[in-house]
Amino acid sequence: MPRATFSSVSVFALGFLLVIPSLRGQEKASALGTYDFYHYYEYQELTSFLRDMHEAYPELTTLESMAETDMGRQVWLLTINNPATGPEADKPGIFINQIHAGEVIASTSNLYSIWYLLEHYGRDELITGLVDNNVWYWVPRLDMDGAEAYLTGQPAGEDPNATDNDGDFAFDEDPPEDVDGDGHIVQMRKVDPDGDWKLSASDPRIMVRKAPDEMNGTFYTLYTEGLDNDGDGEINEDGFSTGFLSNRNYPGNWRPDAVQGGGKMYPMQEGVTLAEVKFVASHPNIAIYIQSHCCGRVILRPPTTATDREFPQTRDLELFRVAAARALDRSGWNLATSVFEWRYPPGTPDRKASQVYRDKDGKLRNAPAGMFEEDEEEDTGLYGFQNEWKDYQGDRGYYAWGSSLETMYNMFGIFAFADEHWAHPDYDGNGTISERERLRWNDEEMDGAMYVDWHAFDHPTLGGVEIGGWIRTKNSPPEGPLVQAESEMGNAYKIYMGGLTPRLEVEGDVSPTNPEAGIYQVDITVRNTGFLPTALQQARAMDVVDDVLLEVAADSNLEILFGETKTGIGHIDGRSETDAI
Repeated sequence: MPRATFSSVSVFALGFLLVIPSLRGQEKASALGTYDFYHYYEYQELTSFLRDMHEAYPELTTLESMAETDMGRQVWLLTINNPATGPEADKPGIFINQIHAGEVIASTSNLYSIWYLLEHYGRDELITGLVDNNVWYWVPRLDMDGAEAYLTGQPAGEDPNATDNDGDFAFDEDPPEDVDGDGHIVQMRKVDPDGDWKLSASDPRIMVRKAPDEMNGTFYTLYTEGLDNDGDGEINEDGFSTGFLSNRNYPGNWRPDAVQGGGKMYPMQEGVTLAEVKFVASHPNIAIYIQSHCCGRVILRPPTTATDREFPQTRDLELFRVAAARALDRSGWNLATSVFEWRYPPGTPDRKASQVYRDKDGKLRNAPAGMFEEDEEEDTGLYGFQNEWKDYQGDRGYYAWGSSLETMYNMFGIFAFADEHWAHPDYDGNGTISERERLRWNDEEMDGAMYVDWHAFDHPTLGGVEIGGWIRTKNSPPEGPLVQAESEMGNAYKIYMGGLTPRLEVEGDVSPTNPEAGIYQVDITVRNTGFLPTALQQARAMDVVDDVLLEVAADSNLEILFGETKTGIGHIDGRSETDAI
């Protein structure tokens, strides 16, 4: 089916100012007096939350299963639409999901946004307009099985595709374990003259690799905390899976596992990924796509397998750069970048000319011209990185073959983004977060709660070891106020993104032709007051989008004497209009 943001422009659509209220720093939110956003939801609670939200707002929501996982869980899809302002197929759609199992903060952020839209509908003019003029498709968690295993620390069920990691014809028989009974599975270190690790000179809690030619010193071997359950001399070499979706099994620019880890044998081998792509393909009104992740506090945009200079659709690229910079501003996060240039080359700062970043004073740098006030006396190449990397376009890059962005933009022509929630503080403002900075955060701001100090333990097979390291929530904020605070930051930019969809207005100019005979000429102008065009360059290049259709009908006491009553008018850029028709 050809994609079309709008099938008709015969209905007047309202535009509105793209501003949002201050969201962060609120008191503890309560959804329906039952749910909060201080913790992470297991499957049953997430299901109850969505069902209860649907029951509380039946006129604005529908709840259905988009897919069933291999272990029998439903992948829920909640649609927010006001049918009083038109059917969902006639409105721009925003599709938002979260994929990776362990990135649970991103899932909670989506639940928060669902609550926020429904709670503030009819009370807040901006939110009311966003709901009335768009349709929102929410899949707050795609990898239901993987997240359940991650959150519970137990297998999510019988894995139909279990892997024999150690080749002993047994499956998942040697997972990590909490051997010292402190409630956390962390790491073990054992003194070993042949080990590859040593203590950091700056902090003995930090393990660093020894130099290849380093012969003298105290060295260690590292293990995940656990036992040798199958007696093969290896520890934790065959555990159960805690993630089943890779974000590399989408069809766009797909590569097999041998080239792109997570690609699997063929595209859309993952049943949930197949169901998601089918849903998007069958909903040509979807204009914006967002996939939520963790970590880094980053807004990610295309391209994912090439540099900006190689991006063929230059007008689309400018739209991406502007929206990413503004989303960064609204979220309060750290970086807006293409996927390809994120963290590449390894060890270099994310301060390239193509990237918008927040400096140590909180000011955004490298934003498209005119977006933010700049102090002309300041050096925009702060830290000296800007000049050093201004011509860098990458000989390698963070390739993401078969990713969601590659598929949604390249194949369907959708304005597609990803995000990375949550980051530890970058105390020195250099664009990278070191292990010392993470430990400083743990010590000074979390009272040591996120890191288990190394302590001696008599292991049944290894003998004397030390156990310690980061607890599991290293990849998401610790449960409590930080979860809601991060969700508010994610919500702020999603609300902004929802205001970027096309907004069509129809105006008619009536002039007399033969007033005595009651004949008049009507010249019609169609204006797009939204930010996005009715179709991106990529959608037009792929020929997957229909022209905007203008249809004119006369009241019962009027007759159309000549002129087309139905005609395609091409596509309309954002904040522009057609010639008189």
